[in-house]
Amino acid sequence: MPQMPNITIQLVHIQGPLKGQIQDFSEFPVHIGRHSTCQVRFEKGLTTISRKHARIEKQGNRFRIIDASTNGTYVNGKRIADVYLRDGDVITFSEKGPKASFLTKIETGQVPVAPTATHRTAPVAPPASPAPRPPAPVSPPPPQTPAPMPTPAPDAPTPPVASPPPPASEPGLTVGPDMEIPVISTNAPLVIQFGPTLQSYNLLPVTIGMDADCDFAIANSALAGRHVQIFFNENNYYAKDLTGRNMVTINGRAVGNQSVLAQGAELALTDRGPKFKFLGGGRLAEIPDMAPDALEKTDAKANLPDIDEAPSVPQKKSKSLFKNFFK
Repeated sequence: MPQMPNITIQLVHIQGPLKGQIQDFSEFPVHIGRHSTCQVRFEKGLTTISRKHARIEKQGNRFRIIDASTNGTYVNGKRIADVYLRDGDVITFSEKGPKASFLTKIETGQVPVAPTATHRTAPVAPPASPAPRPPAPVSPPPPQTPAPMPTPAPDAPTPPVASPPPPASEPGLTVGPDMEIPVISTNAPLVIQFGPTLQSYNLLPVTIGMDADCDFAIANSALAGRHVQIFFNENNYYAKDLTGRNMVTINGRAVGNQSVLAQGAELALTDRGPKFKFLGGGRLAEIPDMAPDALEKTDAKANLPDIDEAPSVPQKKSKSLFKNFFK
């Protein structure tokens, strides 16, 4: 059956009171602000955010953000009135306010096909068979001559038996050194979110490590100078361990030299982090450490509506990044 793409959006909150949360939306428009009817709702004490601050509308297969605030909405650091969003754009709600990265997710759904009318035809009579011919006279069989006995040939050397080919590697498992996938320069998208940083690439491979000359540098003493490489080959993303010490793991398993990054896989650069979730489509999002003392306390009265406000509409609960990854 034909497939119809269904495009949804994700807002990954990277700064502000909602930091560490991912919100998915498939119904539009999406309203953002302090009002009780907003799908992305900030607490009332955050007065730099307007009650109806901005909204995201779907127009065909594109998404447009429209500012309706007093203090402004910024996309990639520039104040906007309305603009079409692209994967990896960083939205800031008021100057130096909360930030969220914008991502799209494509899901395919089946489109029903109208049944085809069937036509019946009248049965056609088979053609008349011709009249049988009279049998031909049978001639006597020729005399048979005994076949000569074959002369035994000298023993010939037995040809060597070819050994069976090695079994193909299972998808998603570590690729051995004899089947190493070549790393080549390829035009493919990659978006890395680490803390408040969101970096987009269109040319792979991309190297991650402590060295300043890495494509994505992370100041972490547990990392090697050139730690891991992300590359693309034949419709798959791969992680390549550059440490030589099996420090990089996928879902808790050392990648060896290199391994496929499947959608939903957890990529850990060391056993103490940093850790990323591969969201598919070339998107790596950090899995933040959720220490108990770092959890924010919620004021029970913070989200009570004002007297003049309409009754609260049930909101779609956003999942924390940590719970979303390990569900």
